[in-house]
Parts: sequence; structure tokens; C-alpha cells
Amino acid sequence: MLDVHREILPESYLLILAPDPHTPDEEKLSRALFRASLSTKRAVWVDCSLLQHMPAEAIDLLLAYAYHLRCQERRLVLCHVPEGVQRHFLHLDAASQPLMVTSLLDADLDESE
Repeated sequence: MLDVHREILPESYLLILAPDPHTPDEEKLSRALFRASLSTKRAVWVDCSLLQHMPAEAIDLLLAYAYHLRCQERRLVLCHVPEGVQRHFLHLDAASQPLMVTSLLDADLDESE
């Protein structure tokens, strides 16, 4: 149950996730990730700073799009990931882990390297 705000930045596509008790599934996140994947931006940033936790369906979507973008030599960058979700991602094999940074500034610095 997430709401998604989108911003198209010069070098990336930013998705800001927010809790939404009125949306029954992850339809908004799925649509936003699909649109972001169609853009020509080199990276899709996902800001999770407004979330306390993340539904399992959202985690699965993020992992699927991280893989999809990696196959296109692009990146999904997660920032401000809730601690429980971070632990979940860190238990995956290294090739399956999405890139996680502590802030949008770190995501921007990582892209410029």
C-alpha cells in the first residue's frame, strides 16, 4: 500500500515512496517503475524515507526492476531504506542485491563516479 511521487531529474528518474492506506496493492509502484524503466535516464532512484516498512510485494517489484535495469546497463538505487528491508536485501546473494545508499546526495555522488 504505497503512493508514489515522480520527479524527472537531469540525470535520473526519482520515485518517492509514501504510505497510502487507500491503495489495496502495489499498482502505483508497478506503474511508476514501468514508466521509469522506459525513460532514457541512466538511473532510477527510489527514496524510501517516508516509509517505516515495505510490503513484500513492493520488495519483489524493486528486486525485479533492479535486475531489469541492470540488464540494460542502468541502475536502480534505493535510499533511506527501512532497516528491516535492508536486512532482507543483505541476505540475498551479492548479484541480486539492489544498490542501497543512505541519502539522495549519496545516490547523486555514486552516479557521478
